[in-house]
Amino acid sequence: MKRNALLLVALGLAVMALAAVALRSPPPGKRVAALSLLALGDTGQPIGGPLAALRPQHRVARALVAEDERAPIDGLVLLGDNFYPDGLEEDELKDRLRVNIVAPYCRFLRFTARGRGSLEGECGVRQAARHPVPLFAVLGNHDYGERESPMLQKELVPEYIDSWRMPDRAEVFELPGGVSLIPFQSVPTMVGKAKGTAALEKALQRSKGPWRILAAHHPIADPGNGHADAYARRVRAAIARAGVPVHLFLAGHEHNLQAIEGEGGRDDAALHVVAGSGSDTRKVRGTPRKRLFGVEALGFARIDAEATRLRVSLFRVPATPGTRAVVEARFEIDAEGKVRREP
Repeated sequence: MKRNALLLVALGLAVMALAAVALRSPPPGKRVAALSLLALGDTGQPIGGPLAALRPQHRVARALVAEDERAPIDGLVLLGDNFYPDGLEEDELKDRLRVNIVAPYCRFLRFTARGRGSLEGECGVRQAARHPVPLFAVLGNHDYGERESPMLQKELVPEYIDSWRMPDRAEVFELPGGVSLIPFQSVPTMVGKAKGTAALEKALQRSKGPWRILAAHHPIADPGNGHADAYARRVRAAIARAGVPVHLFLAGHEHNLQAIEGEGGRDDAALHVVAGSGSDTRKVRGTPRKRLFGVEALGFARIDAEATRLRVSLFRVPATPGTRAVVEARFEIDAEGKVRREP
């Protein structure tokens, strides 16, 4: 009798726990914020064919789709190294778009007439199940391998994919929820070209806010592996000259998931997030900065803009195929730039 009573108590506690989870998680398809973005980088492994669906990029892509189905997003941010190993070449452009953009991310794409005629056949998602959103993309260091690659990504890809958005140097996109998203090209800034930092400064000055998110391939917070100090100083100087607060800096390059606290002051972001494990992983190494979270895992970041905070969630995509992505860490940033890790 006593054993039965204990079982009933345990069952009751389990039901209560499931109910609590249900209360915390929105039902499928329910919007959770004024603006929601998914961000990831280092995705462009040149692997297609019948086994491509088993590859890491496609496993991460399926996790993006599941997250969008759970709570719809308003945009996808690609953080560079979109086409390994050397970027795009014109004679293989359509093949690479099919492999690295259309096959994994078709749910989120809106094609031009030209794209429908030559690329849409690679899309395995029926029309009714698609959710086209803008794709905000920047270039990574591998995207500069072929001399023509930056031009092709900026000018020719939009002739096939209508939702592709890539800045020349830096551009501000004013989005719902008071979010100014500012993608910029880090490689020109890294090699010391003044036009890169000037464009970033002007974009920041034009931004309306109140929330400002920078997105680039290279992080400016030290991620623990070959940090480019001169590049970071140039970007921080541009932020200081612009004279506006930056709440979040999104970057790739490191093939892992990290969250690093900003140093404060007017030349830094409140929170730095690395989400560069869209198709591959690397170890997380030591950093002199205050790292709030770090894990070697496939995954992506989700950003939700609410009235009084930005919420940033870091999702791990497990190594076992078919397993749902899980939130490994979640942070909130208030209007004053204070960062708090949620339980």
